[in-house]
Amino acid sequence: MKRNNLEYYDLNAEKWWKEGETLYLSNHLNNSRFEFFASFVPDWKGIKVLDIGCGGGLACESVAKLNAYVSGIDLSLNSINIAQEHAKKNNLQIDYRWGVAENLPYQENSFDVVLCFDVLEHVDDWKKVISEAYRVLKKDGLFLFDTINRNLKSKVIMIWLLEDTLKHIPPGLHDWNKFIKPQEMIDAMKNTGFADLVIKGFDLTGGTNFKTLRDLVLKDFNNQNKGNKGDLFEIKINDDTSVCYIGKAVKLVDNN
Repeated sequence: MKRNNLEYYDLNAEKWWKEGETLYLSNHLNNSRFEFFASFVPDWKGIKVLDIGCGGGLACESVAKLNAYVSGIDLSLNSINIAQEHAKKNNLQIDYRWGVAENLPYQENSFDVVLCFDVLEHVDDWKKVISEAYRVLKKDGLFLFDTINRNLKSKVIMIWLLEDTLKHIPPGLHDWNKFIKPQEMIDAMKNTGFADLVIKGFDLTGGTNFKTLRDLVLKDFNNQNKGNKGDLFEIKINDDTSVCYIGKAVKLVDNN
């Protein structure tokens, strides 16, 4: 089986905005992401935001509706096309571009905030992406991200259970070898020049206790195809970084 199969996004781009589809789960994740980031960005009005790996534009539209100036870039051209169509339909001015995260087509010191959700575990060179995010951020700019830890637990849950066995996540979408340990992330951030790091657990599986695993087996991961919109899996921001984690870092320019 091909791992880290990014063709999935091109082949399924029309599903980004369809409730009940796997890609639309990003909307559920974004609700928790932005709740967490609200303490770092209490007001989005008038700030310049870049979403690296914007997909169909779910996070971009959320921020645009808060009156930020938003740009989005993605490797999937079909996803960019869907994002552009959806923004136009909703009268939102968002600058979408096709491109690679390791070589961003933006000037230095261009953005107040850079978002990077569900991306670092997919790219060819995640450290280069962090470097590029740093480059395009203004002084005191924020890098807001999430990704997946690399250990036995994440392999069992993300790959064996959710992908290969239950197929709640498309089989082959992730490559466990590309997952990133939190300490690796911290070291790369500091080496790049980021400071004021905060990393928390982005817990999608309730601590992965027996009840949670049983529920995952007995019902669909998103459970929307049965019309149960209110029965999405619970997301907790906590200290358990063993599977997924979320964080922020600040670009501090050294005055020395």
